[in-house]
Amino acid sequence: MDIKQLQLLVDLADAGSLSKVCATRGIVQSALSKQIAGLETDLGAKLFYRTGRGVVLTELGQSMLPRVRTLLADCDQLRTDIRARAGVPSGPVRLAIQASITQFLVGALFQQVRRDFPQIELRLMEGFSGSIEEWLANGRADVGVLARYGAQSSRTDEALTTDELYLVGPAGDRLTAARSVHFDDLAGVPLVLPGVPDGLRLMLAEAARKNGIALAVAVEVDSLTAMKAIVAGGSGYTILTRQAVLAELQLKRLQTALIVEPTLTRTLVLATSVQRPLTPACRTVAGMIRQLAGQHGKGDRLAQGVDEVQAA
Repeated sequence: MDIKQLQLLVDLADAGSLSKVCATRGIVQSALSKQIAGLETDLGAKLFYRTGRGVVLTELGQSMLPRVRTLLADCDQLRTDIRARAGVPSGPVRLAIQASITQFLVGALFQQVRRDFPQIELRLMEGFSGSIEEWLANGRADVGVLARYGAQSSRTDEALTTDELYLVGPAGDRLTAARSVHFDDLAGVPLVLPGVPDGLRLMLAEAARKNGIALAVAVEVDSLTAMKAIVAGGSGYTILTRQAVLAELQLKRLQTALIVEPTLTRTLVLATSVQRPLTPACRTVAGMIRQLAGQHGKGDRLAQGVDEVQAA
């Protein structure tokens, strides 16, 4: 039993999928299976069951998981403390990012970290805002980038950038053909949205109450990719920033209309865990995120240009 095997155990327990861990870690599935099998052989017990949807922990695996997490955290902290004395930012940074933000931030961030601070180990977690808040609260994530909607905020938030929200429909759709759509026109429209509790859902519910209309949530989807696929197939509409659908706008799979009266906004915020002091590596990564967020508007202007070409 070694630290690498224990880390893979935690990763697999969190992801519930061999393929997801392989994609994140950059390893082949046979190597991952071999590591887990070796750990099970060493312990003399089965840790995972295979299901039609992936893998789940056995009862023994579930009982071990909290102690394994503690052990890994202690090892990470020891490594960080030793490296910190050398004055070079190093060690693990668990970064949780909202799915709609990943495409414009992650690639550039990983590139910059690898080039300038190769001793920093970025560990990426992706989810919606509710999950990220939970990960920060329980210490599973060190740094988070998530969305706040309307006037929603937390005392630990650091605002990065604010964007307007759009109704997103399939290409050629009548409702999103104009540059803008009134919020009242969303009454009864089949919406594809994240499940409750979610900041966007709460803001929409409050706006609907104030405007005296009823919103129709056709399906709850906690996957940005699935959400956009459903909309592109003509089965409903969703509400996102244009940045989140930039690729689909360029491919002419989706189109957007600005929601007005009222205008709805989303603010990206940087948040950190209060479970432990921020390491130099975490502070370094947070600083990079601030710089990259300043470039976020460029992508949004590009998305606006795509909309204008499609409207012409």
